Amino acid sequence: MAHYNYVAKDSAGKTVKGKEFAMSERELVMRLARKSLTIISIKRVEESDVLMRFMHRKKSLSVFDQMIFCRQLSTLLKGGVPLVKGLEIISSETENLTIQAAITEVSHYIRQGDSFSSSLKKMSHLFSPLFIAIIEAGEKVGALDTMLERLAKYLSAQDRLAKKIIAAISYPSAVLAFFLFAIGIMTLFLVPKFKSMYASFHATLPPFTLFVFGISDFLLRYIVYVVAGTVVLVLYINKIVFKSQRGRYLFDAFILKIPLFGPIMKKAALSKFTRTMATLLEQGIAVPLSLELVKKTAGNAVIEAASVKAAKSIMDGDKIPDAFRKTEIFPPLVIQMATIGTESGNLPELLDKTSDFFEEEVDVFLGIMSSLIEPVLIIVLGFILSIFIIALYLPIFKLSQAVGSGL
Repeated sequence: MAHYNYVAKDSAGKTVKGKEFAMSERELVMRLARKSLTIISIKRVEESDVLMRFMHRKKSLSVFDQMIFCRQLSTLLKGGVPLVKGLEIISSETENLTIQAAITEVSHYIRQGDSFSSSLKKMSHLFSPLFIAIIEAGEKVGALDTMLERLAKYLSAQDRLAKKIIAAISYPSAVLAFFLFAIGIMTLFLVPKFKSMYASFHATLPPFTLFVFGISDFLLRYIVYVVAGTVVLVLYINKIVFKSQRGRYLFDAFILKIPLFGPIMKKAALSKFTRTMATLLEQGIAVPLSLELVKKTAGNAVIEAASVKAAKSIMDGDKIPDAFRKTEIFPPLVIQMATIGTESGNLPELLDKTSDFFEEEVDVFLGIMSSLIEPVLIIVLGFILSIFIIALYLPIFKLSQAVGSGL
């Protein structure tokens, strides 16, 4: 696939400039001809090779990008637009080059005779197994437009929950970053100036001030080693915790046990789990396969392990509520809803309502914490900064005494 810049004229004689991905120049010419564009010039952009390598390294498209794609394609299909034509329209309209390149490649595979889901499987580095499974289910029942609409709704809910969590932690993170920056500036630049000033007067400094000066001296002398050691420590923790299956499991298990925050993190993970499960079951995907697909969406290794364990129990003959109960992870609400849903044959809807309940609880908690954490954070950080300021200006009182006695 290559990236091309083109200049053409439309049916009204107006000059049109644009850029698109295509498998070849000939394919681009044919595509533009179907848009009633007369080619004036086409130029291949060599830098696209770098972009393509980046695209193939990227793990997946963002949830928001996938949601917009599903919503647009569903609307076009419902309007009677053929699949390939719909993909071409989305590709030409989007400004996201990664999406444009992916859609162009998928369209190429479909023209060669592959199904939509098979084409997406060849782009599995961008589209998740869950995404592909729902598309495949839609193709099998002949309701691709409906499946895309439901998938867009599911992705919208996932994106909404993620944005709520990000919004809740963004302000405290910004305040903390500013605080660390201020402390760094004071320690590395302001404290040494006060130290040299006091040294010129040969004043006796309080132990508290000497302690702050000692911290500043240590950082100034070993700043390179401190930074290097911090980077090595972060990389090591990342390797043993987040890059290993057991390390990630132990870390996530620890997170769930943290008072106050642990239960709400579990509810956020269960909200993702139950909504994804509901979406897959609604498309007619078997329960064990749904659990296998859903395990990566919870974002917590403990929930993932419970999902795998539940899938094995169901394959061994257990009912869904019993399988959930054996994991000892799912709360009574999930088990009760699974029981009622299994008996009534309305499991997807009840799981979806369960997800709404968990999401609402997370939303309420985040709202309360956002209103409380701001004043608490400001008070705590202000107190720490005040300690630094007191340590620096405390010797001034003794300095004035020393100057007065010298007079």
